[in-house]
Amino acid sequence: MLLPHCFAVARAIIEFRRAETVCEEGLCMIGPFINSAGIISGSILGAVCAKNVSAEFRKKLNYVFTCITLGIGVFMTAKGHALPPVIISLLFGAILGELLGVESGVMRLAFRAVDLFHRKKPAATGLPQQTFRDQFAVVTVLFCVSSLGIMGPMQEGMSGDPSLLLIKALLDFFTAMLFASNIGGVIGILALPQCLIQSSILLVAAAVVPYISPAMLGDFSACGGLIMLGTALRQCSLVEVPILSMLPGLLFVMPVSALWARFFHF
Repeated sequence: MLLPHCFAVARAIIEFRRAETVCEEGLCMIGPFINSAGIISGSILGAVCAKNVSAEFRKKLNYVFTCITLGIGVFMTAKGHALPPVIISLLFGAILGELLGVESGVMRLAFRAVDLFHRKKPAATGLPQQTFRDQFAVVTVLFCVSSLGIMGPMQEGMSGDPSLLLIKALLDFFTAMLFASNIGGVIGILALPQCLIQSSILLVAAAVVPYISPAMLGDFSACGGLIMLGTALRQCSLVEVPILSMLPGLLFVMPVSALWARFFHF
């Protein structure tokens, strides 16, 4: 009688070790799915408890988010190997982003996404159509193409560490709750494009892992950390830092870091 159970336990252990091996090889995607779950659950909770979420609570929670973002930025920046390639990459990335109009382009796409929902939802929430449109566009950018949403899957793909996306999942849970309490649980649908975008970034990042050195990875972290510091400044409305325009710097930092290590041995 015990023999079938022993085989079942042995099979479960083998499957667990196989899944663990796959994750160690960088093929396991954890962060994007947990992030999506956070958005969906936060949207449902916010829609159900809409009357209990005050404006003062939203304001104070935003300050907490700012402190968390600052902490992430400092932690990531401290991992840098060399500062010059980070500064060069961030500067040229921001210039390129502004010339290409990355931030305005992303917002235009977000407003187009709103058109899929704004016809019926404003009437249900009692909000003016323009208010619903603006807030839905903002939350689309926050969930799908924020700085943490880009750096998180890149980090998980290159190092197997999903910690940034786990933090983003927690932040997005409360963000979804706050926005859903105002414009409705329809924002939960954004979990789908968010998961697709993050999964794609993760797979591309995993493909370039064999060509990345520890110094390049450290400089990538530092570049992302500076972007996170800018995000915190924008979150608390101190400075309108062009966060989305700075994101192309993440594409430059590792090649520039490799060239710097090759020609400048300081």
